Amino acid sequence: MDHDEILRLTGKCGGAWALCHAQRILATISRIAEQQSYDVEAIWIAAHLHDWGGYARWAVAGVDHAVRSVQVVREFLAARACPVDLAGRVLECIEFHHGGPPHRRFESTLFTDADALDLLGTVGVFRIIAMNGRDLRAGIAAIRRYRETSDRAITLPASRQIAKERLEETDRLLAKFEEETGGVY
Repeated sequence: MDHDEILRLTGKCGGAWALCHAQRILATISRIAEQQSYDVEAIWIAAHLHDWGGYARWAVAGVDHAVRSVQVVREFLAARACPVDLAGRVLECIEFHHGGPPHRRFESTLFTDADALDLLGTVGVFRIIAMNGRDLRAGIAAIRRYRETSDRAITLPASRQIAKERLEETDRLLAKFEEETGGVY
């Protein structure tokens, strides 16, 4: 697979946010893999393509971005004659990046955990606030919602430890915000 093409398209359609999100996912996966082997190429491709279905170029109203990403990426990989096994690993990571069945490829579980961890802690709080623009009330509600759903999606022992730390950090940030705003949000 042509990494330069993938980086160019991800940057063009998802911007710096998408590229930074992919890099954080890759860094987190290298930390939580617990020295187990995994398909590094499948993870790299999935990290850069998993949100494509949510970008304006490919998004479809009423279609979940994970579902749409699988559709778009399947076509993208097929057009580039990606080997079937590699494509299967990539597509599984994308399909289940917000959670999936317990019995799936290790890469998919790693990917789900890393994506969920990216919504927790300081980075997660700032990321969610940025996603909600000037609507702080919606941002705070989203932080609380992602705090619960992300924690439930995380399964690997190393990920659970990181999640524990980031959940505590998220709770401290929310408590400080509530204190400084007098509970308005």
